[in-house]
Amino acid sequence: MAYELIISAFFIGVLATFFTILSLHILMFKKERTRFQMVLGCIMAVWAVWNLKDLIITFPGMYTERVLNWILLIDGWSALTYTIFVFEATIPGWTTLRRICCLMLPFLFFTLWYAIQPTPLVIKAYVAFLWFYAWIIVIIGYVKIKKYLRYIRNNYSNIDNIDVSWLTPVFFFAIASQLAWLFTSLYATALTDIVYYLTTLVMWILVLHYSWNFQPITLPVEETFTPPTAKLAFAMPKDDFMAKIIDQEMYLNKNLTLNSLADAMHTNRTYLSQYLGTVCQQTFYDFINQLRIEKKSIPLMHEHPEYTLEYIAAESGFSSISTFRRAFHKFTGKTPSQFTRLPQP
Repeated sequence: MAYELIISAFFIGVLATFFTILSLHILMFKKERTRFQMVLGCIMAVWAVWNLKDLIITFPGMYTERVLNWILLIDGWSALTYTIFVFEATIPGWTTLRRICCLMLPFLFFTLWYAIQPTPLVIKAYVAFLWFYAWIIVIIGYVKIKKYLRYIRNNYSNIDNIDVSWLTPVFFFAIASQLAWLFTSLYATALTDIVYYLTTLVMWILVLHYSWNFQPITLPVEETFTPPTAKLAFAMPKDDFMAKIIDQEMYLNKNLTLNSLADAMHTNRTYLSQYLGTVCQQTFYDFINQLRIEKKSIPLMHEHPEYTLEYIAAESGFSSISTFRRAFHKFTGKTPSQFTRLPQP
């Protein structure tokens, strides 16, 4: 047990240092910070403190059921950070002091209950609450993520820094990690603690990797349908509609949005969105990317095999090579490298 506690203390120190450095970098040294990054920095600071408090179990005589129960109670509060992270990512500006205080109330209730009546019944009730809370956040978070993704894919052609598709696997990994934490808390050993510290470190490295340049956008409160004052999108045959977009090469604008395309087509975003969904059966994002691949990328690759993929991606209107690769594979079934090796007609 002694050497396991030493290893556990080492990982506690690693995590505490990791979160401290990141929180200081974001909150104090990063010159330009978005609101989301500020929230992320605060979460990192909270996790730094949370990990430091675990050092108490490495002291002689402190690895007791009573101490472990208190650590379980305090650690359960970390569920709040996951909630704030997901909601702030999908609903920018959601995090307010009032909402945080409301979320804290049930956690405060169980903490005070155990302080007054330190019995196994309280711990079991708390674990049941955490299980229920986790699934509520899973359901609400999943719905919010899907709604956000649907909106940006229907309105933006460049979603590199506003995309939250990476959040779904990270989100479920976080929930799985929390449920694993419940198990390790109920059946605590130094070894299971080490496993938990490692998975926590990996999870937050993934989160930071994908969200470092993330800039969430605010969704409209409610999607409304505009009265039929401009029907050009529906009135125009598909071939004419496509020809107009292709002739003007509007799809090469890497920051093209549904609104700007609707203005250029002399219609409104509602009807244009309906047209793309019903006639083209695509989201705006997929529609524009397919045009970029078929009308620009492939011809460039045929005519100029000496061009780099980075140059072709930029000329085709893509904001990053990774987005270009994903779109190319989606619409051709091949990677750009595989396509260039095919015999040309």
